[in-house]
Amino acid sequence: MMSVKSKQGVRKRPFRHGLWLFIAAVVLTVAGGTLAFDAYSGVFGIIVPRLEIVQNGEFRVIKVPPGGSVQAAVEKAESGDIVELQAGAIYFGEIKLPNKRLTDFVTIQSSAADKLPAGKRVSPAQKASMATIAARVKGRPAVSASNGANHYRFIGIEFTAATADYNYALVSFGSGETAVNLPHDLEIDRSYLHPYKSGVVRRGIALNSAATIIKNSYIEGFGYPGEEAQGICGWTGTRNVSIINNYIEGGAENIMFGGSDPASADLIPIDIEIRGNHLNKPAEWNGKASLKTLFELKNARRVQFVGNLLTNNWVGSAFRITIRNQDGGAPFSTIEDVVIKDNIIDKAADGINILGKDDTHPSQTLKRLTIENNLFLNLSGGNGFDGSGYFIQIADGEDVTISNNTVLNTGNIVTFYGVQPRGFVFRDNITGHGSYGVHGPIDQRSTSAKAMFQNNLFINLNRIPSGDYAFPSGNSIVSGINDVGFSNPSGKDFRLSPNSKYKGKGRGGKNIGSDLGPSVALQQ
Repeated sequence: MMSVKSKQGVRKRPFRHGLWLFIAAVVLTVAGGTLAFDAYSGVFGIIVPRLEIVQNGEFRVIKVPPGGSVQAAVEKAESGDIVELQAGAIYFGEIKLPNKRLTDFVTIQSSAADKLPAGKRVSPAQKASMATIAARVKGRPAVSASNGANHYRFIGIEFTAATADYNYALVSFGSGETAVNLPHDLEIDRSYLHPYKSGVVRRGIALNSAATIIKNSYIEGFGYPGEEAQGICGWTGTRNVSIINNYIEGGAENIMFGGSDPASADLIPIDIEIRGNHLNKPAEWNGKASLKTLFELKNARRVQFVGNLLTNNWVGSAFRITIRNQDGGAPFSTIEDVVIKDNIIDKAADGINILGKDDTHPSQTLKRLTIENNLFLNLSGGNGFDGSGYFIQIADGEDVTISNNTVLNTGNIVTFYGVQPRGFVFRDNITGHGSYGVHGPIDQRSTSAKAMFQNNLFINLNRIPSGDYAFPSGNSIVSGINDVGFSNPSGKDFRLSPNSKYKGKGRGGKNIGSDLGPSVALQQ
């Protein structure tokens, strides 16, 4: 390989007064250089370590030494280049990704990225193999993307803050662009995001970009008293994004889309895939951080939330699917074509809160929500209607299907309030009855109620008298968990055993309830 030294090196500036020296020192602190004195000439100079550019076949490796300028390297990089940061070194942001004509990714990665196996989620224990980019200016992120910036990938980077100053995001991929100039084709892979130990960063990633992937990363610590914080949040222009195989913490919401009004319906978050993640709230946040939910949608279309593990939400529901024209300026706000499937949820106060139309400002109506084959364990102790620990709470909406879920809830099966949803179907589920069963302004004996609730099995976990059962006919109830025929309840395996009398009794000869086996994380 041929090594070529760049021309970036010593830049000398005469500083003949103390004030200018002070200003230079401040600039250096931000730029990452050092201040040197030439005794021969009597001149002070700024020394920025050289970038080393190594040609490697068809692409280049731009090596940024400790104290070097990541911004300069990114500006210099071309399609396919690697900007290599020294593992263990700290580089200071804001690094602003420029919009230039790239047709392939510029990869900004740690020099030890090969020690972080592809496709494997990283943890803080692997920090030594990462390079650090730290936000150091109040209110400014470690990394941001210019309008239209595209084709940048980060691998093996620790994103954090260097001070306790308040910040809005560690990584800001877009904030208020139009659909024409969104940042796009961006990736964060095998990286570690966390705030300064005593500071407040409102969210890990502001995800307002297109064609973006967040994967195999570890996002922790974004929870505080009196602050609605998120691990990942997108609200304007988010489209065609994937959040895959990450560990994510967030106080108010671990992941949220919506929450601030986009300028037009063209900027509603759309085409979102969230798969294989662990969303968690640490035990030490209980009673301290502002907590709300684990996953929330306020304004989004075409969302797939599949195969995730969700743990620990002691106040409120695990999911909030609630349309919000947040500030009253977006009457086009909507939630449409959402699938919540194959997820395991453990220790939440309530299950799923669904609001099919904003009850404060004008909005559209929720359409086509599917909740299928999920396992909910330990739903109790929340702030739900009539006893807490409900599975579903719903008002308004169209075409909502809830099928083949297994739910151990101490509250209601379903609580209806406000406007009755249209096209609501609840079938082939196994859930707790709670104290009030199916509750709300509904005639349990009506034909419409029977059409909504089909072939479900309810468990009398609260041991209420049979005279207090509340659900339409065509469904069954048993006195306890042992009467269902689960494979191994003590091992958190709530699939039906071969000997269960309910096996094969679902739609099309399938089982009722969920077919999800126990998560390894839940068994520990």
